[in-house]
Amino acid sequence: MMFGQFGFQSSGVRAQAQRGYRDGNGFFAVEASGFARAGLPQAWAVMSDYDRLADFVPDLVSSRVLSRSGTAAVVEQVSRVGVMLMSYVVRMQIRIEEHPMSALDVSLLSGDMRHYAVRWELEPSRRDGVEGTLLRLCGELEPQFFIPPMVGQPLVQGNVRQLMEAVVAAIERRATH
Repeated sequence: MMFGQFGFQSSGVRAQAQRGYRDGNGFFAVEASGFARAGLPQAWAVMSDYDRLADFVPDLVSSRVLSRSGTAAVVEQVSRVGVMLMSYVVRMQIRIEEHPMSALDVSLLSGDMRHYAVRWELEPSRRDGVEGTLLRLCGELEPQFFIPPMVGQPLVQGNVRQLMEAVVAAIERRATH
């Protein structure tokens, strides 16, 4: 496995993307973390409300639950992604395995990605005397469309950072209402 990496930290959110190769296949390994000034129940409610994710996740055009079975949901998502002067519509059906109040495991069932597998973890935490929830995201993804190497890593890293910032902000908004 080979990696190149950059880290980025903004407003309490940390995000990193690394370009990796395994068995001749390229992918982006991503990690992010953020602290939401809200309890675990509020954080879980926001993150598991899949039909409303498009209300606050950048570039997510739609998200809807297709089916549920026990602790698993099949969700259809459509995103619009810009790469330099090009714009791509990315459609995915994903399976989300819920581990209530602690984690979400997301895997690609079908769609416009070569590979997509991420894990969200939630953990009660305290920062600067404030109770809240620590959010962590880690995973691997690879779109079907070409991303030029010089812009791929910073682009993916920026998108992951924006995603974490948006999730933290949505959780905090819910906690104050």
